[in-house]
Amino acid sequence: MRLLFLGSFSIQAPAAELALANSLAKEGDWSACLAECKRVEVAQPGLPDVQALHAQAAAQLAVQPPSRSRWRRVGEWPIRGLVGFYRFTIAPAIGSRCVLQPSCSRYALESARRAGWLSLPMTGDRLIREPSVVQDGAHPVSDAEGRIRYADPVEDHLGGCR
Repeated sequence: MRLLFLGSFSIQAPAAELALANSLAKEGDWSACLAECKRVEVAQPGLPDVQALHAQAAAQLAVQPPSRSRWRRVGEWPIRGLVGFYRFTIAPAIGSRCVLQPSCSRYALESARRAGWLSLPMTGDRLIREPSVVQDGAHPVSDAEGRIRYADPVEDHLGGCR
C-alpha cells in the first residue's frame, strides 16, 4: 500500500485530482479512488469533499474488496514507480509543461489502472506521439486556468482492454 501511495503522489492542482477521484468512484474502482483522495489530502488537507469521498471509498473497500485480477494490479507497479520517481524528482524542477489532457503522468497512471501490464507500451506510445497530437490539434480543450490543451484520453487507446 505504501508503494501505491508514493507512486500516486502529485503536485498538481487538487481540483483536477478530485475530479479523477470522483470519476473513479463512479466507476466503482474504490482502491484507486482512495489513493487519489490521499493525494488530494496531501496537496490540500482539510477539504470536506475529499474527506467525504475518502470515507465513502474506505467504507466500500471494507464491504467489497477490489475485484481486479492480481496480475493486472501487479502490472501497475512499474508504471506507478516510474511516475512516482518522475513526480518527486523531475517534475518539481521542470514544472507542468505537458500540453495534453490528461497530462502524460496522469495518463500513465490511468492506463496502468485500466490495462495493467499493457500500460507500459501505452505510455511509451503516448510519449512518442505527443508532438503529433499537438501538431494535429484535433481536440482542443481549455483547462481551469484558461490554457489550451489537447484531449488525448486513455479510452481512445484501450482497444480490447476494456
